[in-house]
Amino acid sequence: MNVIEGTEQGRTLAELQGIPPDVGDAIACLAEAELEAGRVETARAILEGLVVTNHEDAGAWALLSQAHRRLGQPLAARFCAEVATKLAPADAFVRLTRAESLLATPGADRAEACAELRAVASDVEVGERARALLGALSQ
Repeated sequence: MNVIEGTEQGRTLAELQGIPPDVGDAIACLAEAELEAGRVETARAILEGLVVTNHEDAGAWALLSQAHRRLGQPLAARFCAEVATKLAPADAFVRLTRAESLLATPGADRAEACAELRAVASDVEVGERARALLGALSQ
């Protein structure tokens, strides 16, 4: 049994509550818009709810990592990035987020962050940001 009494193994709370994936996607888009608009606390609250209802959503964990990083909470950001990486290790957005969390974590391995950035530098969606970070780090 999961933590919630009576739930089936391997099912998310969202599935048990009948929340379709497209609703979760819409909530993630709203949270991302809040994050981009600078309403980081609101984005964090939305994303925390999202990862509670669907703990398998790597994108939500990555966005939550970004929110924590922007709130000056590097260890929380790192934790969320590591969860996202476990869920989607090949996802370029997740890898970029992990690299950024490594750079923000005191005492973290900068070489590991640079390796992550180099790995996604040619990606269409996140490559520009990765290359900019690599350029800034080389100066």
